[in-house]
Amino acid sequence: MSSVNPLKIAFIRADYDPYGGAEKFTNVLMEELAAKGIEIHLFTRSWVNPQGSNFSIHHVGGFRNPSLIRHASFVYFVNRALSKYHFDLIHSNERTLSQTIYRAGDGVHARWLELRKKRVGVWKRFSLRVNPFHLYLCWLERKMFESQKLAAIIVNSKMVGKEITARFSVPDEKIHTIYNGVDLQKFNPAHKIGLGTDFRKAAGVEMEIPVALMVGSGYERKGVHQLLKAMKHTPIPLQLWIVGKDSLGPYQEKARRLGLGERVKFWGKQDDVQPFYAAANFFVLPTLYDPFPSVALEAMASGLPIIVSKQCGAAEVIRQGREGFVVDTPDDEHLIYYMQVMVDKYHEMSGAARLCAEQFPITRTVQELISLYSHLLRKEKRGMIGYNN
Repeated sequence: MSSVNPLKIAFIRADYDPYGGAEKFTNVLMEELAAKGIEIHLFTRSWVNPQGSNFSIHHVGGFRNPSLIRHASFVYFVNRALSKYHFDLIHSNERTLSQTIYRAGDGVHARWLELRKKRVGVWKRFSLRVNPFHLYLCWLERKMFESQKLAAIIVNSKMVGKEITARFSVPDEKIHTIYNGVDLQKFNPAHKIGLGTDFRKAAGVEMEIPVALMVGSGYERKGVHQLLKAMKHTPIPLQLWIVGKDSLGPYQEKARRLGLGERVKFWGKQDDVQPFYAAANFFVLPTLYDPFPSVALEAMASGLPIIVSKQCGAAEVIRQGREGFVVDTPDDEHLIYYMQVMVDKYHEMSGAARLCAEQFPITRTVQELISLYSHLLRKEKRGMIGYNN
């Protein structure tokens, strides 16, 4: 890239979660841009230092608890910090009122509440309806989406784009669908030999025993309760591995009550999930709501066919019975049937899953984001960002 005055782009992300896909991708994107001579500024409460030069990290203050004050104080303090500088673009992965570009990686909070209320009792529905934090987030969400300052909204699935335009006064041209990307070298079926076999051996699981894998944090939303119930009715040789952050006690107790015994293993949070993909046979995520989890692409890139719910953005890129299966809801009885089918057919579906993932290399996602930046900058008559493979 060449420019008389180097471009300055600000990114907003409250905290760095080493288990979060959005944080890892944000680092990749910032490093790509910085390598082109673009001046990158990150506004955050906490972050690991990105690699390379052209970075400035601005630590934003605020209160830690409770949740409402924690979030609202970050919105206030990040806006105050940003006002001290001039940026060509401000890209946020958080719901704030400061950005020119918002990536709706968490979807629509109002939609998540709507779906959750359908699955709980009267008192819990009432609690969700009057909870100050949820009221605040819904207010902030509307104010953010309908702000004239917001030039572009990035969604990682068409599902989320439709939810935004149906619920808020947002013109279609502001919505830009840019799917998540995946590292096709790191997540690769070739790792089944070696990494996968070694991991199974260490876990004490014979190669002929099929393993279903779920990776994700927040087990209620990911559908782990429904997944455990489905496991009770699937073929006995099948094992289920659950990887991710949450309080394990209630789910371990449920597995015990269902008599699942050694058929279910809770691994908790893991710094490296690659061995799990290499050792498993298929991936299952009957989530209540998920805009487009990166783990779905990681699984397919690793040669794992997937089972997801209709409320998961990944559902729109797979063909039923080819790369995987889609269930209508997390507790759809078809989940049991599809898991049984997977036990017999994961070998023949593996290649299709990998081919699907190959359409979404992380380089393509970065290219599309940079093209969007260039488009917005041209509209402002500021210049262009060049991208070369």
